[in-house]
Order: sequence, then C-alpha cells, then structure tokens
Amino acid sequence: MGGRPIKNNYKKQYRKATKTPAADDQIIEVVKATAGKEALGLVKLMAKNSDISEFNLVKGMRLDIQSIRNILYRLHSSNLATYRMIKDQKKGIYVSYWTLNKAAISQLFSKMHREKIQRFKERLEIETSNINCFFICPSACSRADFTRAVQQSFKCAECGQLLQQEDNARTIDVLREKIREMEAAA
Repeated sequence: MGGRPIKNNYKKQYRKATKTPAADDQIIEVVKATAGKEALGLVKLMAKNSDISEFNLVKGMRLDIQSIRNILYRLHSSNLATYRMIKDQKKGIYVSYWTLNKAAISQLFSKMHREKIQRFKERLEIETSNINCFFICPSACSRADFTRAVQQSFKCAECGQLLQQEDNARTIDVLREKIREMEAAA
C-alpha cells in the first residue's frame, strides 16, 4: 500500500470540505459503518466532484489504485457510490467515473438510526423484565443475568470475585432517555 498515511482527524477533514455539519454527521456515520474510516477522505473528494475518475481520486488521496478501488467497491456494495465505465480511446483501457449517491446515504442513515433505536428498545425490554436480577463483579469485569450467575456459582468468570446484585433502575432510566432522544431526532 503506497502513498501517505491517512490522518486520524476524519470528521474535521470532511467538515472542511462540505461545510454542512448536520449532514456531515450522517455521512460520516454511514461511511464509517459501511466502508471504514479510510473512506472518508475519498468521500470528501467525491462530495466536491461528481463523475470523478478513479485516477483523479488516486491523485487526490495519494494512495495506490488498488486501495482506492477497494474503498470504492465497498462504497458501491452499500449503494453509496455509482460508477460508469468509459473506454479511453488513446490508451485503450477502461476508466471508471464515480459519483457519490447522496440519497442512498440519507436512506441508509435513517435505516441505521431505526435499527439502533430497536436495539435500545430490546435492551430496555430485557432490563425491565429482569429488574434487580443482574449481578456485577465488584471490579466491573463482568455482568451476568441470574441464570448465568447461577451457572458461574455467583463468581466472576474473569477474576473469581463474588458477584454482587445490581440495581438496574439507573440503567433503565438511561435507556429510556436515550430512546426518547433518538426518537425525537428522527
């Protein structure tokens, strides 16, 4: 893998290019979840230009063509990028021209957001149906429901300390509040 290393300030780099913080968070979350952090720089270039050739992306990112194609194919497999192939008449090779699919990013973000809310609701259901039936290690190594705690003889699987009963009322309150916030943001 050639070229310069990718910097760690992905959000900052992306926001400088797009200048729309609300949409940025959505794009960043979706791209990181589907194609990885290294795709953010590429998406930044694609957000500025539509129908950009893979060779121009290589120049802009200063990565080798295989790395760029790998990222592009991950974006394409999630329907976040589209491409068209055109034969270069001089060189006799096919060149891919890529465009960011912004509508798909918005749809995928909404889907991911709904799934996240659903996971929180499922966790809330487990917590509320098992009030005070969780046990935690004093060193916070592990947490177990009643069935698993019995199987472990009420001892921590990590450090062997005796598990203590946990009051999960605070956890339930936090989950309810998080669900409320996420539903309000949707």
